[in-house]
Amino acid sequence: MKIELDVLLEFRDYLRANYWFLFRRFKLLFVILVIGCVAYPLMVLTGASPKNPNDNYWGLLIPFALLLFIIAGTYFGAKRQMSSNKSLSQRIHYTFDETGIATVAPSSSGRTAWENIYKAHETKTNFLLFISKNMMYTIPKRCFADIQQLNAFKQLLQSQLTSRAKLK
Repeated sequence: MKIELDVLLEFRDYLRANYWFLFRRFKLLFVILVIGCVAYPLMVLTGASPKNPNDNYWGLLIPFALLLFIIAGTYFGAKRQMSSNKSLSQRIHYTFDETGIATVAPSSSGRTAWENIYKAHETKTNFLLFISKNMMYTIPKRCFADIQQLNAFKQLLQSQLTSRAKLK
């Protein structure tokens, strides 16, 4: 089975992949920040925390500020990467088969065996093929010609990666 795709990564594809990775990797941190954004203000407003006339409530903004900082930092980091790394904005021709993944772009080409794929995840809009814990190929679903090609790709991932493929 051989599947060929031409992928021109758009900023929104790259940003979604970065946000998915961020929220997935730091899930516990986000849960703690969200609890802090909700629980601490509720404690102050309901009077559950001790009151002091000299208290100010600037601390209520810390969890919100941290969330905003992380989300904005990821956005601007992705924007900077897309503008500075020209290979991210080139059309890449992927060939997926039983032996691995072949890529050809105007500035580079390469081949990766399935054994070198750390894991693969399917999201709502992309397939993320990790070649290490922090590096991935982003394959947008919009690049598939039809549903048959998409299903054949999923079958290939499942057969080659078995438990390393987390597909929907």
